[in-house]
Amino acid sequence: MKIRNALIAAGAALAVSAAATAAFAAGSVSTTAPASVTVLSPVTITKTQNLVFGSVIRPSNTGTNTVSLDQNDSISISGSGNGSLVTSTVSSAKFDVAGVTGTTFTTTQSLSFTQAGPTNVTATVPIASNGTLGTIPASGVQELRYGGSFDMHAATTAQAYTGNLNVTVNYN
Repeated sequence: MKIRNALIAAGAALAVSAAATAAFAAGSVSTTAPASVTVLSPVTITKTQNLVFGSVIRPSNTGTNTVSLDQNDSISISGSGNGSLVTSTVSSAKFDVAGVTGTTFTTTQSLSFTQAGPTNVTATVPIASNGTLGTIPASGVQELRYGGSFDMHAATTAQAYTGNLNVTVNYN
């Protein structure tokens, strides 16, 4: 019986040992990590002033005149035509680009008239009235100013012309 008791004792010890090992191997652990997000407003663009070339007199001869309005409301006429400027209200177009400070952006712009007549119609590249062009300043708003130009000649119909300055902002 001694051998039998020794075998039973050895078996029991082995079973307890296996049970203890299984207890250490089974179970689960977990932890938690905080989560956060900052939701930012998208960049926006708002027109604050229209592009107004004022009034001009077309050439009566065979030459062509280019009418140019710069970003600071200065209008001029040049070329081989005898057209002229008329004292009238002019204004560069102004847009506010708003967004998170430091956001960078580029613009594309195009100018067109609905009625046929003016040729070589172009918009100027913008200038920024505050901060570095293409970067939203600390105020969160950058004002962009645009001018434009067009050619006219003796055959350009004398009438009011309307159109659009289209501006697209691409931001990062």
